[in-house]
Amino acid sequence: MELDLLPIVEDGLFGYELVPDRRTHTYLTIGCDARGEPVVRKTLYDVGTANALRLAAANGQILPRNERAARCPVQQRDTRFLDWSAAAEAVWGQLALLFGGRPRQPIMLRENVHRCLDQALSIAYSHLACWNPSIRFCGLPNEAQQGYTLRGAGGERGELLFQRPDIWLLRWKSPPLAVYESWSVSVDDPDAAGDLSRDDLAS
Repeated sequence: MELDLLPIVEDGLFGYELVPDRRTHTYLTIGCDARGEPVVRKTLYDVGTANALRLAAANGQILPRNERAARCPVQQRDTRFLDWSAAAEAVWGQLALLFGGRPRQPIMLRENVHRCLDQALSIAYSHLACWNPSIRFCGLPNEAQQGYTLRGAGGERGELLFQRPDIWLLRWKSPPLAVYESWSVSVDDPDAAGDLSRDDLAS
């Protein structure tokens, strides 16, 4: 099995949704709540409409949760843990239950790109620390290439965008100031990125 990690902020949880490379109606998310405590969220989508399109927004606005639930029934359960190790063990246990009866082989977790995202977020924050913006993760595949929305408390706006093969672009507007930066983080050698200073990474 291969797992993709999709960064997501949804209903009070900030973390990664684990998306397997096979059909399932149950998805797991590991992340933290507003207090920073580890949480595992199990989301079960209505099996009767597995192939149906699901309306998440209308007229450019995200539908309220109760309206989305009425359109496509979803069962969701959060479990809180004392530490991250216990949360991770619970995720692996749930995956074993979901895909039981299969030959036991190591799970391939494609994490290099997410290490680079962590590095990119750190660099972006170093440029925008005085505004301390929030970032929106929708949990879409290849979302970084479409751009993550950044918003400040005073109406400032921007985006963090990934361009192949390894360039991150940061655009931020806070009239009369603006920040436009770009830098490179190698996906193939994520550990090397941690050894570089911000000046080496930023253009």
